[in-house]
Amino acid sequence: MTTQGNKMHPISSVSIESLPNELLLPILEACVVPSLFSVCKRWHHLLATEVMPPLYKQIGKVHVPQGNVKEQALIVDRIYKLKEKLSEAAKVNAIFRRIFTLAKSFSALEFKVQIEEKKYLTLANYSSYLVNINRLLLWKKLPDGEEYLSREEIKHVFLGKKGELLRDWIKENCKKTTDLYLSGIGLTYLPPEICQLSQLQALDLSQNQLTALPEEMGQLSNLQQLYLRGNQLTALPGEIGQLPQLRGLYLSQNQLTSLPAEIGQLPQLQTLDLRKNQLTSLPVEIGQLFRLQGLYLNQNQLTSLPAEIGRLPDLQNLELAGNPLKDIAEKIRQRFQL
Repeated sequence: MTTQGNKMHPISSVSIESLPNELLLPILEACVVPSLFSVCKRWHHLLATEVMPPLYKQIGKVHVPQGNVKEQALIVDRIYKLKEKLSEAAKVNAIFRRIFTLAKSFSALEFKVQIEEKKYLTLANYSSYLVNINRLLLWKKLPDGEEYLSREEIKHVFLGKKGELLRDWIKENCKKTTDLYLSGIGLTYLPPEICQLSQLQALDLSQNQLTALPEEMGQLSNLQQLYLRGNQLTALPGEIGQLPQLRGLYLSQNQLTSLPAEIGQLPQLQTLDLRKNQLTSLPVEIGQLFRLQGLYLNQNQLTSLPAEIGRLPDLQNLELAGNPLKDIAEKIRQRFQL
């Protein structure tokens, strides 16, 4: 708006065309709505070259905070099954199409009421949808969860509010849950609320698109079996070492390049499956897993092994095929006939 005397006058479309990028870009970044494109032809170009690429990179950081730009892009493309040749602007559009579709499936009435608002392509919207969609994916698999979410009075609750209700619902309804199978349900983020399931003994998260685990995992003090095969995990939190009853840890077909030293703090661990990752080394603390019976390291990038592995008293199976190993301690060679 412009002022002349005491009167307010709207800026014409010609005036908008003449605005510098420094003024237009903050507007686009704060509110990227398709219907606004018609206001100014130049916004098309600015959107594709100045706004969408940074947004694509920010989405990558959400999923892989510690990775480099290339690693982040690779993981995001895998999560959303994006073709590498697509432009970053096209990838952002594809990501949000999927996000909006999932959100609408959980809160159709909300989208009828606020359809324009739900088109905003911003990092804040992405992060909010990511958290709440995954909360609802989890909720549907909890005992009686789907039945509760199908209630008429719950259907009218907006997506964000439904997500907020999860913590209280778990407290009231899942105190005795000991087994939870969430394989292949499309999780891209693991809600920390899952760690309220204090009696959980077996947790299957295989064949999802998880890139990280919440630090709260360390609260699952009764957990014995943890299945994480076929995800996109790039690292494990140190809190993984706070699971005193864990006997089986299955991490094959992920993107792990290293393990935290805390892995050695699992006194009951018997099976550690790390096949088909990107491991380049193992922590010496792995030699503290005195009850370990099976260690599966096939198809990684290991060039050496900690000598401590040769001193694990219960280790019966050690699989190493598909690694460029150059340096193996003599005790390991003799014991496992390598």
